[in-house]
Formats: sequence, C-alpha cells, structure tokens
Amino acid sequence: MKSKPLNIMLLLLGAALLVTLGILTKLFVIGEPVDGAQLHCDASVNGSTLELRVDTVESAMALRGWNLKQDGNTLQFRARKVLVSPLFSDGSYQASIDLEGIKTISLGGSVIWSAEK
Repeated sequence: MKSKPLNIMLLLLGAALLVTLGILTKLFVIGEPVDGAQLHCDASVNGSTLELRVDTVESAMALRGWNLKQDGNTLQFRARKVLVSPLFSDGSYQASIDLEGIKTISLGGSVIWSAEK
C-alpha cells in the first residue's frame, strides 16, 4: 500500500517537471514574434545598397530565426525574440540589402524604410 502514495508523488513531480520544461523552452528557444515597437532600426543608403542594423529595445532579449520574404516591391523581415541564453545571445542584426526592385522594407509589420521618403 505504501507504493501508491509514492507513485502519485512521482507522477506529480514528473508533471511539474514537464510543465517547467515547456515554459523554459517557450522563453529561451521558441520565443515570440517581434514587432516594430520592440526594435530600434538604423538604415542608411549607400548607392543602391541599404545598410541595416537592428537592435532590441529590451535588455536581456536576443533575436533569432530571421526570415526574409519579398512580396512584389516589398521586402519583409521577420524574427523572433527570446531571452538571452547560451543558445541565443545576440540582440542585434546587420544586413546589406540590394535595393534593386525594392520600394519598401518592413520589419515585424512596421515599415522601416521606403523609397518614397
């Protein structure tokens, strides 16, 4: 009869460990999509190239999973923010973008550069 309470305690401990592991994975690996308000962007045009630097506004945040997608004349950047860890420690991103055929660049849904300025 003594093994039944022990089994219940082990089951509860295992469930607590799984929930904790899920939360830590969400915070440090999966993260959440960034939007324009969470980032600071510096962009400068050199001829037909845009020099872009993106930094997080929040400390202890890292950027990961950069995706670029061109839709017509718009280039869209997407990224995720996670808590800084040994896996992801860089809170900035730099890129040189050829502007041929590009009229607008957006990051996280916010326009960060437009040819019609």
